[in-house]
Amino acid sequence: MKFKDSRGIILTILAMVCLAGMDATGKLLVQNYSIVQIMAIRFAIFFLIVISLARLKGSLELVRSKIFGTQLARSIVLALEVSVFVFAFSMMSLADVHAIAATAPLFAILMAGWFLGERIDKRSWVSVAAGFIGALIIIRPGMGMMGWQTLIPILGAILWAAYQVLSRRVSHFDSADTTVFYTATMGLIIFGSLAPFYWVEPTVSGWQLLILNGLLGAMGHYLLIKALALTPASILQPFSYALLFWAIVIGFVIFGDLPDGITLFGAFVILAAGFYASDLGRALIGVSQIKAKKGKDDAESESKLMS
Repeated sequence: MKFKDSRGIILTILAMVCLAGMDATGKLLVQNYSIVQIMAIRFAIFFLIVISLARLKGSLELVRSKIFGTQLARSIVLALEVSVFVFAFSMMSLADVHAIAATAPLFAILMAGWFLGERIDKRSWVSVAAGFIGALIIIRPGMGMMGWQTLIPILGAILWAAYQVLSRRVSHFDSADTTVFYTATMGLIIFGSLAPFYWVEPTVSGWQLLILNGLLGAMGHYLLIKALALTPASILQPFSYALLFWAIVIGFVIFGDLPDGITLFGAFVILAAGFYASDLGRALIGVSQIKAKKGKDDAESESKLMS
């Protein structure tokens, strides 16, 4: 593994810590403030950071998009996705939400095949089927263990997958800086225009949580962008599942929540399916198969010599 690849992996894991912290603070905030207000402040902080970095670079040309309609659609999908997940956190534990949300990469595989024309091979179909089974293990339909609220993170996972596919689409036309600019700007416009109708004056501790929530979100996205600049996304994908681990840890420390054994088993099935579909999983499996074949050939050669 190259040194820059290991740096990208470390940055991805740190990004997952930030995003898990963002989700935890969002779960605390939604008890007293509306989703619209939380998102408005989060995107306002994100926007200020993006503009500050752009000015430091001396480049404000990032407002020009070659595919404005898709950038707009992508930003709206993201606004819906983050709102859905904050709502999900108000209904369920962090770990349970993220266990179900781990199906997002598998939805992305299907969407990439349908909307981007990318080839879906046999391995990808197997991983999607296994991931679906893992989701059913967690949800346990008909057993009364989880109610209708499990549909919320599933919707969030579908929206997150759509966001990734649209991000892949715009990456062929616009720079990463342009895409980040539209992400922050459209989020601020959407939630900022609605915030006055849902505004509740925050307390001192409320402001502290709201600002921390925005900073954690901005830092998480920034670290991911840096990681992707160092390491291919195909290598980083399995390490993005560290978000589930950090969600379990932070959820237990702050809220005292722990998923049950069946939920953990279902999450393991989903994670294994995602790893199996990733390029890193393919590479490791390919190496093990080559070693197994070499060992078998050596054994056959030794047997022939002895006979």
